[in-house]
Amino acid sequence: MNDDIDRDLPMDVADALRDREETLAVAESCTGGLLGAAITAVPGASDYFDSGLTTYAYGAKRRHLGVSRETLDERGAVSEPVAREMAQGVRDVADVTWGLSTTGVAGPTG
Repeated sequence: MNDDIDRDLPMDVADALRDREETLAVAESCTGGLLGAAITAVPGASDYFDSGLTTYAYGAKRRHLGVSRETLDERGAVSEPVAREMAQGVRDVADVTWGLSTTGVAGPTG
């Protein structure tokens, strides 16, 4: 799988995180682990990458990341407020410098 991944952006991110001695964790929804795969395709990713969580379902976002039921109900999973709560949640759970999240619609029918 890693042979198909474009490494240019992940390498730039790796260089920046290493230079600053910062760490990263990701929370993914519709990407299902692809972001984590791209990050770990770069040799030495363990220097800065802590973990990745795939939280596709509402319940998983709430249990593992602390995304509020209110935000999910009022704004929906595919929204900036949910993406922010996911990023903050994974940052806090992993105790890293940066939390990054993805959300969106998977496929033509969601």
